[in-house]
Amino acid sequence: MTTAARPTPAHMPHRRPAPAAAEAPPLEVRPAHRQPWERAILASNLFGNHRFVAIALSTHADGRGHIARQPRVIGLVHNTGLPAGQVRVALAALVDRGFLGMSPPGDDYATADLTLTLPPGALARARRAHQTTTNRSSTDA
Repeated sequence: MTTAARPTPAHMPHRRPAPAAAEAPPLEVRPAHRQPWERAILASNLFGNHRFVAIALSTHADGRGHIARQPRVIGLVHNTGLPAGQVRVALAALVDRGFLGMSPPGDDYATADLTLTLPPGALARARRAHQTTTNRSSTDA
């Protein structure tokens, strides 16, 4: 019984690299109202520290999601008691998940302006979570 020779990189066909896909234009960042945003954060599956930083950040926002006086990283460190590294990781997770908008995009968290934003579907998940807890409490009574 003979086996075929194993292919090597030399056996691979020569191909021209595919052109890079055009990058999608960034979505328009629209501020989210503070109360539904907080419900969406609490209903999300974010880590506890990330939710803690998010709620601490939301205390600086007005009702429409704008943060007039940006607390920056150092302010959130003082508000939460977490190390600066953990605050930065939490902010990065919130931006990646779509819960925060940064202006200018990709800037350092110590200097960027943040805005509360809602990712698609987050508000619906928060409503469903709120309805199930309300239904449970009414049936328990």
